[in-house]
Amino acid sequence: MSVNRHWSGLGMAPAKAAQAAGGRVGQTGNSRPARRLRRFRMRKILLGTTAVVGAALLAPAVAEAQEAPTVRIGGFFRAYYGNTQQSGRNSTVPSGLATNTSGATANLAQSPFSIAGTTNPTNPSVPTTESNVGTGTGQVARLSKNDFSTDAEVHVFVNGKTANGLSYGAVVEIAFNQQEGRNIVQQRASTGKTTASIDEMYAFIASPMWGQIRFGDEDGPVGGLMNSGVITNFGTGGIYGDRESFVTRQANVRTTTSPGSLGDNTKIIYLSPQFFGFDFGASFAFNYNEGEDTGCPSNQSSGWCDTSYAFTGAANFGIAAAGPNQSVRRNEYQGAVRWRGSLAGVGLSVTGGYVGSGAAKELSPLNVQRSVFQPLGVWQVGAQASAYGFTVGAQYEHGASNFFWGNLQKGDRPMDQFFAGASYTVGPFTVGGNYLIQTVEGASRTTFGYNAAGALTATNNAAGAAMMRRLGYGIGANYRLAPGLDIVAEYSSYTVAERGRDLDPSNPGVQDRNTAKVFILGTRLAF
Repeated sequence: MSVNRHWSGLGMAPAKAAQAAGGRVGQTGNSRPARRLRRFRMRKILLGTTAVVGAALLAPAVAEAQEAPTVRIGGFFRAYYGNTQQSGRNSTVPSGLATNTSGATANLAQSPFSIAGTTNPTNPSVPTTESNVGTGTGQVARLSKNDFSTDAEVHVFVNGKTANGLSYGAVVEIAFNQQEGRNIVQQRASTGKTTASIDEMYAFIASPMWGQIRFGDEDGPVGGLMNSGVITNFGTGGIYGDRESFVTRQANVRTTTSPGSLGDNTKIIYLSPQFFGFDFGASFAFNYNEGEDTGCPSNQSSGWCDTSYAFTGAANFGIAAAGPNQSVRRNEYQGAVRWRGSLAGVGLSVTGGYVGSGAAKELSPLNVQRSVFQPLGVWQVGAQASAYGFTVGAQYEHGASNFFWGNLQKGDRPMDQFFAGASYTVGPFTVGGNYLIQTVEGASRTTFGYNAAGALTATNNAAGAAMMRRLGYGIGANYRLAPGLDIVAEYSSYTVAERGRDLDPSNPGVQDRNTAKVFILGTRLAF
């Protein structure tokens, strides 16, 4: 679903169906982490208001007669106002005017710049022109705290039934927020941030007796399909909501975007029927990537090649890079077991799961491969209860992972994450809140490089390594005006702290905490 916003997401993606009687819950989640999280929230609303889709995809019934595939269109639209209070919310280190005005790729070395007729900041005796650019530190300008944000997706649902009672079909989700900003591709052209792209797409075949198989770009059981305890059915989703549409990445350092999803990499998934309240699921993916082809148009060693098991520079991509999903994750597998039932009128859901994977190796110029990463390995347990309009839940994760589901380098500390949330629904009103705290490795304890002979070297950084903490909370409400149409309001705060790392380099000194507080007011429509 989710953002690649230079990360692939580390918190768990939301469940796609109600996970306990009486409660609408979910979490946001996609391999393009933040966007994927927000999209999942909207799909959650869609599934809650479209019974035919839920019946076809999640609980297919035995067919009375063979049915040819039918197609229906769904999706969502949302429009929000946002006010953002963020540490060091500035634009900084601008590109040179000479290149920028022509539309060419930004040249960060041409900073600062000055316009003809003004004083050259480097040498006042030299007249300035657009091409006569000074050198030094970048200029700083304040960013607006207020903005509007819109988003939409169109979903295509294909459903059919065989004569022997099997349900089959496909889902294709078309998104219109492929990237955070505009991307200059040549001097007179650029791609807009509303460029269309495929979010999720998969085929399925299901039997009420044997369960369901999905094959394509979709969440896994731990990545969102079977989670318990992640409460996001209020406002835009709280800490896993649409707040990320209003947050700015400061100088490409640590982000104040929420932990993302595990991803929609191309995988095969099995989801069992429910037996005495229990069901289970499993999935497997060869790598982190999604979509058509293998990403390997030639046999050159590159991390953009999905099937590459070793490449030069692999040590830089334990956490997925921006763009077409460059990551070292290989042979990812997920498994989860869930119990759902009721006790004294209280709907209950409990899930336990595990996700693991290998990692590509570092390839030196001497054609020597070296393993520099730990295998990904995270345990997850979550539980929730629903009664009388109230839903409460919590989820805990622990294991070998960095933020945004990155493979740890050898020697790095494991990740711990705790999430808690609650909501209350009465008539058309829903109010709620959620909270998250995560501790992970900050700067890695080892730096890998190459010496003059081309051999791989490793430098111990244990003295400078620091733990990173990510802490956030959100409170919000929504009012159902009509089926599928809501008014939403929400406030959230999210802080990243890492001792010794400057999270606001545009200001003097070392600011090792960065906080973003976002207020959202708007409307959303699921159809």
